[in-house]
Amino acid sequence: MKKNLFLVAMAAAIFAACSDDLADAPPVVTPTPEARLIPIEFGSASNGMTRANHVGADAATMLNYHFVVSGFKDGDTDPTPAATEVFDDFIVNWQENTAGTTESNRADWEYVGITAVAPSDIAGKKQAIKYWDYTKDHYDFIAYSTGTVTAVTGTPAAGEVQVTAIDGSATANTLSYTLTGSAADLQQCYISDMVTVYKDGSDPKYAYGQVVPLVFRSLACKARVALYETIPGYSVKDVKFYTDNTTSIATGAKSADASLFTTGTTVNDKFYTSGSCEVSFPNTGKTKLGEGNTDYNKAHVAFTNTTGGTTASFGTLNYGGPEADEKTGTKFLGRTSSTATYAGTASPYYQIMMPNEVGTVLELRIDYTLEAIDGTGEEITVYGAKAFVPAIYATWKPYYAYTYIFKISDKTKGWTSQVDTDPEGLYPITFDAVVVDSEEATQTTITSVDIPSITTYQVGHNPADNEYAAGDIYVMVKDGNGDLKGDLNTKGTTYLISSGAATEAEVMDALNIQDYSSTTSNVVGRNGVTLTVFSQTNPTAIPGVDGNDITVAANTAAQFSVQSSEYYAYVYEVSDDADTEIHTAVKPASEPADLTTAYYTDKDCTTLATVWDASAYYYQKYNNNNTVYAVKVVKIK
Repeated sequence: MKKNLFLVAMAAAIFAACSDDLADAPPVVTPTPEARLIPIEFGSASNGMTRANHVGADAATMLNYHFVVSGFKDGDTDPTPAATEVFDDFIVNWQENTAGTTESNRADWEYVGITAVAPSDIAGKKQAIKYWDYTKDHYDFIAYSTGTVTAVTGTPAAGEVQVTAIDGSATANTLSYTLTGSAADLQQCYISDMVTVYKDGSDPKYAYGQVVPLVFRSLACKARVALYETIPGYSVKDVKFYTDNTTSIATGAKSADASLFTTGTTVNDKFYTSGSCEVSFPNTGKTKLGEGNTDYNKAHVAFTNTTGGTTASFGTLNYGGPEADEKTGTKFLGRTSSTATYAGTASPYYQIMMPNEVGTVLELRIDYTLEAIDGTGEEITVYGAKAFVPAIYATWKPYYAYTYIFKISDKTKGWTSQVDTDPEGLYPITFDAVVVDSEEATQTTITSVDIPSITTYQVGHNPADNEYAAGDIYVMVKDGNGDLKGDLNTKGTTYLISSGAATEAEVMDALNIQDYSSTTSNVVGRNGVTLTVFSQTNPTAIPGVDGNDITVAANTAAQFSVQSSEYYAYVYEVSDDADTEIHTAVKPASEPADLTTAYYTDKDCTTLATVWDASAYYYQKYNNNNTVYAVKVVKIK
């Protein structure tokens, strides 16, 4: 997954697409008697960058030509942050065409001779050149920029952000600072991950005597909302949004702006309009580096809310035209996830938001109108349809862009009258995708809730190909911490989708809400999806692309052999709550063969039907498993 990170360079100031895009490691420099003092400089080599990078003056402009850096050194081998402060909130300024004019400036960035300001302890004094101390084991560097807003140490006004000194305590994991202000001003700020330079070259990207690359990213994040529909015979128009969960369907939705809202009561259950961001680094030290921890030295943001609301508006929907013979209006939702109707004023429709690394449940609640596409002009209004974005998919991190796409289908839950005691004629809204990625990166589709991720693998498979070939497919499951699950023999099942193509959401719907009379391990879903148990094994080795087997722990992998032109679903059971029984009102078009054994005349499903009445509503029972699954659908070409 690519993240467009900001890389400030002495060789060139660069916005990098990924922290791994740094150049090959420079050699470790050992001082000679003639070169005993080597100045500390900030930057990076310029190769390995992508077309998305902003470099030189362009990058400097985005930082408003400055950033603040703190650096610490220590003689211990592992605890970090380091103990002795070397750079005390130093200002580093961009001055075009000054590269090479001083020892400390080889790419137009300079810190020497600039007058330090608060919160630096040397405020009012000139910043001096700094040299690498080879008696110390490592250095730690972090930085931030307030961009186009002014940094202050007192209470911030509009156009200002309050900053605190970067704390470099000797105790590991306590290096932090805060930025406080309105959301509009905080959104102009950039933060860096921490860079630790070890004298022994433990991290090959960095070395004493070389320039220090500081990786920045925007403090803000982005979010957008889109809807589409897949209802046969109808188009969807006039979507109206609720802004809370207390307005009744009798009152109806009022807002034309696409809205998500929260109902929690903690500080994290708000859309922030002002507050304080504490930036810290919870995974540091040589041990974390050696373990390959992907969160090593990453900046985390904890937002303490000052003011905020429970509703976020994303603007009006950008409807498209009619599909067929709709009779009224020209404003209808798209029909696929790729043609979904986004809310907002201009593509790509993102709203700037403040980060929330804890997350909160987001709720969508809407009324909408169906119009027949056959030219009759028939309309049906659905009230109170809703969907929830679990908190795990609403943990907003700096510089990420989040897309929430909601699908309205004929399974969507809602009422066709404004009386909620009437039968619900539609099933729950299903997530077709939640994209959690940087805007320029490859989108990731997630069709499930708080569950592990599933990785599928086939020898020789081209990752650009959405289809697998007939043959062996291997599956591994990781939990939310990135740990492999070791119970695929008991919690994992492979199904052949006997009814043909299906999405992950449709498979999950079928797994949870099944034919009440079914007693086999096969699944007959309420949504018409039929799943047949398919043979799988749990191998202890997976063939590698180089011909060498990859050894895996027992029950951490599954394998199944697939046929051409089929669809398969791998299902991992995450949690299993007590089953419940649900009752649904139906009006069959003709007399069902099992009328007297599966259809009831009362909504409590206590009295079986005895005679067929074409004008009457009947009720059916379904088994709701209340189970959370991870699902991966595999298409075989």
